[in-house]
Amino acid sequence: MESRIVHSSLLSNFLNVDFSTRQLSAQFKTLVDSILLKNGLSTKNDWLIVFRVVYNNGRQLLISKNRFGTFYSDRIKEIQIVIPIPSIQGVPWGVKDNQYIYGPDHYQTLLKNFWVEEVHVLQFNIRADYIYDCLRRAIERAFFEGFTVGGVKIVAKSI
Repeated sequence: MESRIVHSSLLSNFLNVDFSTRQLSAQFKTLVDSILLKNGLSTKNDWLIVFRVVYNNGRQLLISKNRFGTFYSDRIKEIQIVIPIPSIQGVPWGVKDNQYIYGPDHYQTLLKNFWVEEVHVLQFNIRADYIYDCLRRAIERAFFEGFTVGGVKIVAKSI
């Protein structure tokens, strides 16, 4: 089983501004691979686990449940992580309101498909630390709750 961390943004001119997606991907691929190895899951099958990080206007950190994100023909399990990025009016490292593509309620009708984590943006002084914390918590939650990859239930007993 392999892992990959990919990033996309529903904010204009956002990716790689005051943080590095390449660095985050490398750090968290190492974390995911070590969780799989530590829990005896790294050799279970030949599927690819993709954590798709989406930066968006929103209120909460969202982690997709097991209900969707399985691509059998390609042997890919995708877990979506939605990281809400605050406005610059709330924190100095936030984004300008005109960078938002969707409104803050964009995911409200889809919440039943996600595990929800609260975010505390005021605890962070820089964007990179906030994103790192959100990504770490989301990956840990996904492994704690569990998901199925190619018929194998993945639940990490130890992270």
